Amino acid sequence: MKQFLLILFCVISGNYLYAQDADCKVLLDSLKGTYTGECKNGKANGTGKAVGINTYDGEFKNGLPEGKGKYTWSNGDYYFGSWKKGQKDGKGELHHFENGTEKLTTGYWKKDNYRGEFENPYVITNVTSEVGRVQVEKMSDNEASIIVTVENLATNSSFSSAGQAATMTSHQVTRGQYVSKSANALTNKEVTTFRGVIFPFRCIFNFGNSIVEIEFFEKGAWNVTVPINK
Repeated sequence: MKQFLLILFCVISGNYLYAQDADCKVLLDSLKGTYTGECKNGKANGTGKAVGINTYDGEFKNGLPEGKGKYTWSNGDYYFGSWKKGQKDGKGELHHFENGTEKLTTGYWKKDNYRGEFENPYVITNVTSEVGRVQVEKMSDNEASIIVTVENLATNSSFSSAGQAATMTSHQVTRGQYVSKSANALTNKEVTTFRGVIFPFRCIFNFGNSIVEIEFFEKGAWNVTVPINK
């Protein structure tokens, strides 16, 4: 009798959970259809699987993919990795199939947009105290160059009184290489351009006694502004 009651309880509990799953909402239109998994407050929450036009199998939060999961499109392409609020966000890998050939893209996404192979496309590893806030901006993905502009911001320095620009006195490449370099001196600034850069590229830039060390992980056209406050 006890065994019968236990079986009956399991069946009723299973039916209740199934009904609960059926009432769980998935908020992405492409995944609306059937859902099996954990639920909270009427929305998919926790581990589950949603099948609509496309399919998602993984973690949910408040009805949207969030955490780790695999999203498969109806054509067979799929993304496996991190999600946030229903968008690819974080580290992942995208598998695209075309004419029987698979193309794999790995790296980092932010709000559904692919950011690149590395989470941070560059890192500033060393800056001496005379240097102000170094600004780094990527202007293009298709070129391979780095433009370094050093600016003399001090109004009473020997540079300013002599009407001279702060200059890049030397540099040391510790990773990667470049084809050519040119410099153009302007009032209180100097612009140095490195062309034909092979990435990843790491370099120590010297401006007299001031030092800035940067490593670039992604190919592109980079602008670097270095303010000197002495």
